[in-house]
Amino acid sequence: MATDLVGNVKLQRFIELLAQLNHLSADALRSGKLELIASLNGVVKEMYSIQQGGEEDAYTAIEEDAQAIYKNCDAITAMMKSNENGEIDAATNTAVKKFLRNIFDATVRIVTAYGLV
Repeated sequence: MATDLVGNVKLQRFIELLAQLNHLSADALRSGKLELIASLNGVVKEMYSIQQGGEEDAYTAIEEDAQAIYKNCDAITAMMKSNENGEIDAATNTAVKKFLRNIFDATVRIVTAYGLV
């Protein structure tokens, strides 16, 4: 996919958010600090608003991986909310790590599709 970034402010912002998401998911996986999830949610919401409004190939060609990001982020939120007393149990921790890994992998695939790696 040919991705022309020159003058395309929305796509530049999307890629910036994609890089932030990649770093946040990697940091959360590495450190186990689930408080990074709040930042991750904000980044994903902005990415969604940009990607869903775009009809050019740079957005439509990555739809499958973008959906993986959005759905895994939603799954993390649901898992975190389902814990009683706000305590994160082992099952939730394992699931959240799997969802984070799925997000990380999808960001790598998108960056690769854009020819940025």
